[in-house]
Amino acid sequence: MNKRRVLGLASLLFLIALGGCQKTTALKTKEYDLAIIDSKNITTFLEKDDKLEKVEQLKRTDGNLNFWRNNFWEMDNHYYTKTSENPKLDVSLAKIGRDLSINLVKAKGNDAYTSNVDGEFFYTTACFSDRTEFYKYDKNLKLQLKKEFRKKESILTNQLIPLGDYLYVLCGYTNPDDGSSKNMLVKMTKEFEVVEETDLGDETSAYMRMAHFQNKLYITEANASVGANGEPGEANRVLVYDLATKNKEYLTLTYPYPMEIYVDEPNENLIIRHYELYVKSYTWTVYNLKEQSESFIHFPEYEKLEQEKHINPPFFTQKNGYYYFMFDDQLTKYDPKTNTPTKLDLSAYDFEDTSALIMNK
Repeated sequence: MNKRRVLGLASLLFLIALGGCQKTTALKTKEYDLAIIDSKNITTFLEKDDKLEKVEQLKRTDGNLNFWRNNFWEMDNHYYTKTSENPKLDVSLAKIGRDLSINLVKAKGNDAYTSNVDGEFFYTTACFSDRTEFYKYDKNLKLQLKKEFRKKESILTNQLIPLGDYLYVLCGYTNPDDGSSKNMLVKMTKEFEVVEETDLGDETSAYMRMAHFQNKLYITEANASVGANGEPGEANRVLVYDLATKNKEYLTLTYPYPMEIYVDEPNENLIIRHYELYVKSYTWTVYNLKEQSESFIHFPEYEKLEQEKHINPPFFTQKNGYYYFMFDDQLTKYDPKTNTPTKLDLSAYDFEDTSALIMNK
């Protein structure tokens, strides 16, 4: 595997999750505002005056691992994601309801390298050395369509975004003959027929994630080339690709190694996670597109713990104008209008491997 993809592959180590093929029987009995899923339980809370009030704790019956936190999609009051390997080395797809039911179905290709939803279907991929497989599931996780995409190059599908009648897939192509790489944007129909392939350039860079806003794709340049020490080179740009004109521009960030990227449409913000192995304090950038300005969210309280042992970056979600960042022992509620964080202590609940925050308000 080309070293330019080191950072991307390392990020996959964070994709930890639960496995099995069953439905949980521990459903909610009381109303709640938010629910935290860890490896053993589902704990529900009411949120009052920036404080959490515990409602109930439900024992999980679907397994004891955790969900994939970086591809966690909402559709029709349910959440869709994948799981990592269970003891039988099977990967499952998961559908989580607001009633806290968890439905699991074994993933075709035994993976979901990337995924997304379009309001009607759940799309996933599986990447192999000689092919990439695309899958289309209905809302009940029943497979509707499978197709293979074969080229001379090996292909990694780093991000998939449904837009209108099409799917846009951010891919890394690696030539098996000389190890050279290309960043490609593949446009295909929702029946997985390729319409167009666009070389995004910057062959020595790894473009890893993207988000859509106002007919533009915002694509993070996670790293550029490889240093003499074998480490991925520093990059601090976001490629802005105009879908109408196909023009490219770049946003320059203060902090390097941007990874996941999300959009807060009402506030015209990009929310960007930086790779904590190279950027301290689990740093996030909030980039305001209208003002072309940055603000930053740091979690320095976890620096020492990160040096002692690796911990996952926080689970991120947004709701009602607020951003939520969840670690095992702390939930931070961030107001982007005032750049004010509110820390909510979770240490009393002894959570272990939290991986999902379900919002019910």
